[in-house]
Amino acid sequence: MSNDEPEYFKTLEDGNRTYEMYFEDDAEKAKTWLLTKTVTKPLYYVTVKTERGTWGVDKEGLYLTDLLDFQSDLSLATAKGSIVGIPSMFNIGMAARGAADNFVVEVECGVKGCGHQWYDGLRYQDTTVVRCPKCDTYCTIDSRSINYVGA
Repeated sequence: MSNDEPEYFKTLEDGNRTYEMYFEDDAEKAKTWLLTKTVTKPLYYVTVKTERGTWGVDKEGLYLTDLLDFQSDLSLATAKGSIVGIPSMFNIGMAARGAADNFVVEVECGVKGCGHQWYDGLRYQDTTVVRCPKCDTYCTIDSRSINYVGA
């Protein structure tokens, strides 16, 4: 899409859940746009399908519906990135309980001179491969320091 807003697709009612669905070529533009959205209704989801996954926002914040296939292929990585943000306890809890295959947090590229920061999905208590949207380098991110303590 060439404008600042993703292309609207449709609104889907599924039982008591509502999905407002969009398309966007650029995942970073989609995430930036989603972060401007405020969702206060429970079971209301704004999603944007991109070439780097389907991103969404609900009353708990930004999420990635599913990790991409490459994100478990550690052989792709040529750098070691890091977690630089504070993840949502709700999203960590979902991943820890197995209700989601990831949690979203701000990460940083490990390539010297790049240092780009962006939001990405990570596997809980594991190593995940992420792809820097600035330099296209595959980096590993280790989330074993993130622990969920909850009911």
